[in-house]
Amino acid sequence: MPNQSSGTLDALKRVEITGHQQHGSIEIFHLRWPGSNGLDYVTLDEALEARWIEITEFTEAGQVPRIKIDNRSDHLVFLMAGEQLVGCKQNRVLNASIMVPARSEMPLPVTCVERGRWGYSSRGFSSGHSSSHYRLRAMMAAQAAESYRQEGVPEAGQRAVWREVSRKLGVMGSKSPSDALQEVFGDYDRELQESVEKLPAPAGCSGAVFVVAGRIAGADLFDNPDTLRKLWPKLIQSCTIDALEPLTESPAAIAPEEISSWLERGARATQESFPSPGVGQDVRIEGEDLIGACLVVEDHPVHMELFRRTEPRRTQASGQVGAEPQQPASADGPAPEAGGRRQSWLRRLFW
Repeated sequence: MPNQSSGTLDALKRVEITGHQQHGSIEIFHLRWPGSNGLDYVTLDEALEARWIEITEFTEAGQVPRIKIDNRSDHLVFLMAGEQLVGCKQNRVLNASIMVPARSEMPLPVTCVERGRWGYSSRGFSSGHSSSHYRLRAMMAAQAAESYRQEGVPEAGQRAVWREVSRKLGVMGSKSPSDALQEVFGDYDRELQESVEKLPAPAGCSGAVFVVAGRIAGADLFDNPDTLRKLWPKLIQSCTIDALEPLTESPAAIAPEEISSWLERGARATQESFPSPGVGQDVRIEGEDLIGACLVVEDHPVHMELFRRTEPRRTQASGQVGAEPQQPASADGPAPEAGGRRQSWLRRLFW
């Protein structure tokens, strides 16, 4: 059973909007919240570049919804939900934000974003230097929350993710022989780099709300401004990829008061706390018009992600978000049990 968390969202009541940026149909509202918790960690890209970690398929045969990380350093390593890993038997994205302990080896819950490949292109994963677009991140956050309740681990609906990747490729005009989400980022590299240049990381801020075409896409807040700065290019590219989709209507301006009101409603949302696959707790957040998560380590929020809810709020009795059982890309992956219930193999690994 989850632990009920009462204080994680209290910090949202003290968030200040300190600035604003705009480039095309993207608007960004800068956020500042109470200070750093002093936790010492490195990011995924830092750890990969320093060769402190190695990320591989979990076994030689590979299994779709899990891979393995070996942290050989004395550092905690922070992995942000949505970060993309490329290589090995197929590209994956991280299902949840995770803090990997120092000197440890552990499985990582992931989802495939390259349906048409199941064969080695490399022996280890490398950084895609990208994060899933906000629409996909929001969908996976909802699915992971329901999976925590049902299975105790943050899984996503693989078929639903594949459908969204295919939709994204189609609407962006990107063609990938393996249906790889990363193809979109390569095709639009010039536009993405322009956004990164036009929208620099706000000094002294630890978070931001991202608005695309007049609608809130989501928000990311970190425990210190340095983490935001390091992950800023991925966040900018994530919302830019959504902003590059053809507009169906003229975007309306959004006022800072609307952003404040949305964050205030977030502070009143329901919270459920689950043991994270790594260090700390994964607090799942659900309100009437938002959904999200917060990784909490040593009683301090490390990363909070919030998304505008696009579907009606579901109760636990309504069943698994995403509705469909996971379909692996290979017989080497786990198969659904009779009646649509997933096997408990992943639960046993993480518990």
